[in-house]
Amino acid sequence: MTEYDYATDIAVKQEEAYAIGRNEGILVGLEQGAHQKALETAKSFLAEGLPPEIVARCTGLPLETIHQLVQEY
Repeated sequence: MTEYDYATDIAVKQEEAYAIGRNEGILVGLEQGAHQKALETAKSFLAEGLPPEIVARCTGLPLETIHQLVQEY
């Protein structure tokens, strides 16, 4: 059995925490990017005259969000 080294243990835990945080940050960024793209697509569909119900179904956004976009424009 190897000898316990507190400094090494802390360093390893910090690296693991950093990796977890980085991965979570990447996932959040991807989700935000996908949501932003869905909003842009919804705006384009609305500009083409598609009904809000169809835009919601095609983009996966809630109908309430689509209605908010309609009110903004």
